[in-house]
Amino acid sequence: MNSFFLSFKDMLQEYGVDITVYPYSSPAKKPKFHYEGGIKIPNEDDLVKPETRHEPVLSTNSHSSFMAQFVAGGTKTQVDLIWLSSKKYPKGTTVDVPSQEGKYRVVGYSNYQDYSDVIIYELKGDDKHAS
Repeated sequence: MNSFFLSFKDMLQEYGVDITVYPYSSPAKKPKFHYEGGIKIPNEDDLVKPETRHEPVLSTNSHSSFMAQFVAGGTKTQVDLIWLSSKKYPKGTTVDVPSQEGKYRVVGYSNYQDYSDVIIYELKGDDKHAS
């Protein structure tokens, strides 16, 4: 057990912006809908339920390229935003960031939860949900 732990929870809240997260759920092996009286009805457990969060989202420009390289393990990365969160989401999750006027998709992340309460996500503009 690691006795070293860095808590970012208060900082995430203080520097956060309002975002809506649509967790990615991989395609299920069961049907995503059923029929009732000839009408196609989505299965409730397959609907993505959005989550509202208040966490920091940073632009990756020349001034913040260090953070983007830190997340990518020292390599240059082509992402639009960096999102710091205390909750784990899979790649493919969509994040609506009103302060950045668009929807973005999680394309990578670095999980530091072995010794912290933060996961740093790499976000790329989501062409499927262009604003």
